[in-house]
Amino acid sequence: MCRESELPEGGVKSFRIMAKTVAVFKLNGELYGLETDCKHMKASVAGGKIEGTTITCPAHGWHYDITTGQCLNEPWAMLKTYPVTIRDGSICLEIG
Repeated sequence: MCRESELPEGGVKSFRIMAKTVAVFKLNGELYGLETDCKHMKASVAGGKIEGTTITCPAHGWHYDITTGQCLNEPWAMLKTYPVTIRDGSICLEIG
């Protein structure tokens, strides 16, 4: 994926892993893995504006909590989260 040192505080990097597009966010020193397809119309949230732990989908403005995947607009529209680990300085997602 990438080295932890390549992801600055408040940053995001997205990756295509097999058929999934996922993103890793670094907020307050913690790493969070999240699917990137907004439940509204499948636009990628990875390029959205981050405020605190909320990301806003740039296409239609839906808001998601990066730490939980919960959609703040529609309770049913939750994004899948993925555990993130660091191995030898590299970011690894468990997408199982």
